[in-house]
Amino acid sequence: MDRVSHVELTTIKFIYLHITIDSVIYRIGQGKLKFFLGNPNTILDAIPADMVINCVITAIFIHSNQAPKNFIYHVSSSLRNPLKLSDVWNISHHYFMKTPYINQNGKPIVISKGIVVNSFVAFNIYMIVRYVLLLMVLNLVNKICRHSFQDVYEKKSRNISMMERLAKLYRPFVFFKSVFDDTNTEILRMATKDHLKAENEALNFDPTSIDWTDYMMNTHIPGLLKYQTK
Repeated sequence: MDRVSHVELTTIKFIYLHITIDSVIYRIGQGKLKFFLGNPNTILDAIPADMVINCVITAIFIHSNQAPKNFIYHVSSSLRNPLKLSDVWNISHHYFMKTPYINQNGKPIVISKGIVVNSFVAFNIYMIVRYVLLLMVLNLVNKICRHSFQDVYEKKSRNISMMERLAKLYRPFVFFKSVFDDTNTEILRMATKDHLKAENEALNFDPTSIDWTDYMMNTHIPGLLKYQTK
C-alpha cells in the first residue's frame, strides 16, 4: 500500500511539473530554460489555493439557507490584480539569483536571464538557427563516422522534439488575450462584510490583497521546491 501511494504521489508530481507554469519556474531554477516562448503581457489567471477554499467556505455559508440555485463563482485575479508572464519570468530569475537551486552534487546552479521569444514564428526561427541546423550537422557527422555518435544524436533529437511539443502545449496559454469576469465573486465577497464580519479577514479571497512579488518569492516558489520537486 505504501509503495502504491508513493508511486501515485510521484506520478502526480511529475504530471504537475510538466503541465503547469511551475514547470517553467522549476526549469529556470535548474538553469535549463534558456528562452521562454510567450507574450510578456499575457495575463495568467492565477490565484492562491487558500483563497479558492475561503471562497468555497463563504459560498456554503451564504447560501446555506437559500433555495437550490446555480451559483457560479470564478475565483480569479486576472481582472483585478493581474499577474503577467513577464512577472513570473522576472520574479523567478530574481529568486534563483538570490537563492540558487542546489544540484545533486550540492553545488549552486548559476542561471542566466535568457531571452523571451514573443511569437510562434520567432520560436520556429530560433529553433532552426539555434538547434535544428546543429542537429543536421551532427547527423551528417554521425553518418560519416558510421553512427559513432548515434546516442548523442538521438538524445539531442529527443530534446528538440520535447521543446517543440511543450511549445505547442503552452501556446494557447502563453498567448491568451482575455481576462475572466469575477463579478459574482466580488458580490459574494462584499456580502461577507455584513454576514461574516469577524471571519472576513480569516476568509479572505480578495485578489487585490495579493502582493505577487512577495507571494512568489516567499510562499509559492519555496513551496514548489519543498513539496513538488522532491
